[in-house]
Amino acid sequence: MSNHPNDSVEPIPRASRSLFRRLRPWLATVAAVAAASALLAFEIIATRPEREAVRSLSELTTLANLSNVPVDELTRRAGLLCSRRYLETHDLEPAPEGGMIGFPRNLNKNFKVWREHGNVWIRPTDRVGPVYQFVEEAGRWKFDGPVGILDPQGAFIPSAELQ
Repeated sequence: MSNHPNDSVEPIPRASRSLFRRLRPWLATVAAVAAASALLAFEIIATRPEREAVRSLSELTTLANLSNVPVDELTRRAGLLCSRRYLETHDLEPAPEGGMIGFPRNLNKNFKVWREHGNVWIRPTDRVGPVYQFVEEAGRWKFDGPVGILDPQGAFIPSAELQ
């Protein structure tokens, strides 16, 4: 036998560890999942206008590229995707090659979307090109027309300065 003073002390039985110590890994996991879920929910809510405007742009692009739809049906569909102001200031005309005149025809994979003064602006091209505005009307984000262009140096030129 050893004469060490701690040899006579019995180790604490494993079952008597505190409940908190036994549950600590599970509590940490639950807290991490809850935090990640809260961040994801915040991101979904915060980016909803941008996502819905991009959805409207995608529908508009599809409409602008249709070639076998009657003119009155194209006009009706375009009217559902455009803002009241845009419809009052622009005539919805079919393009000779099909689709509609004045609407974006494609969406580059490197497009950019951002919020500007409560509206959503989308640059559907890679770097240089038009910037379109979408406004919320009747619970839906609608096309409100071009608001300017980005020049090759990356500077924004408002539509008012282009005319």
